[in-house]
Amino acid sequence: MTEPLARRFERYRPLIVDEMRAVVGEDSTRLSAWLRYHLGWEDADGKALGDSSGKLLRPSALLLAAELMGGAIEEAVPAAAAVELVHNFSLLHDDVEDASERRHGRPAVWTFAGVPQAINAGDGMYTLARLAMHRLLEAGVEERRTLESMRELDEACLRLVEGQYLDISFEDRNDVTRAEYLAMTAGKTAAMFSAPFAMGALLGGASGDLVTAFREFGYHVGLAFQAMDDILGIWGEPEVTGKPVGDDLRSRKMTYPVIAAMASSAVGAALVEAYADSASTVEALRTLVEEGDGRTHTEHFMMSAVESALEALHAAALAPEAEAVCADFAHLATARVR
Repeated sequence: MTEPLARRFERYRPLIVDEMRAVVGEDSTRLSAWLRYHLGWEDADGKALGDSSGKLLRPSALLLAAELMGGAIEEAVPAAAAVELVHNFSLLHDDVEDASERRHGRPAVWTFAGVPQAINAGDGMYTLARLAMHRLLEAGVEERRTLESMRELDEACLRLVEGQYLDISFEDRNDVTRAEYLAMTAGKTAAMFSAPFAMGALLGGASGDLVTAFREFGYHVGLAFQAMDDILGIWGEPEVTGKPVGDDLRSRKMTYPVIAAMASSAVGAALVEAYADSASTVEALRTLVEEGDGRTHTEHFMMSAVESALEALHAAALAPEAEAVCADFAHLATARVR
């Protein structure tokens, strides 16, 4: 009988967190304390909080792919830790760039450390991720696969930064197209799902064709994940998102529901005008997006992305049991509590 995804995650979690803790360390400097705070391990006074590192979807994706390919997950754990550290580097910078005051229901680091130091904290997190990848060699992974995994993560990081650049640039526009949105999401979100799945398959000993299939699977899962994130950014509750209700509307993010509603003949022009008006309330904007069927279009896009993800693995003739577990992952990513 195939082990359920939830049980696999229970096995993966302590391995990932322990590796991350080993990489981050317990240095007493304020900078290191900020990293542990951001990761949810300590409060603002340095008091330990235990394991509150979130759902760890991305590093779990890496270990899942490695295990499904027959690899030893203990060898792949350093790469999984690196993936989560890269993700958190991007969140530290993202909070600064978006002036988001809350992260997982707590004050973002920049709100008390200041913008320059929060940037330093993000840089430190990124550097630790790079160092974590070197621990693959210590875990017994051959040099070739280690280097290929490093390249996979580095290329994903570049796409992530490019995607964030596009996301910010969209805030000054009200004519963002669906194609432009997809280009942004491909970097900002999808890259950090495609790379973990590809890295895991690679470290698990998969052939080039299977690595490619897992990369494509992760890409489409990432698109679906961002679509759900866009929905939560407008309709999500604070206890789910850790941010104020309608935060994406307040900051005038050009998300999929907004872009879809702006294309509506019924309310498109009114939404464009309201989005450009700083006096427009979150409630008024949400109503216009709903009247333009923004949420419905986004849900349809999300379901289509999940279907494309599953088709990618099916075309690679993955074992049915492995394909079923990956399907569970795709559905979990689009029905999550962040």
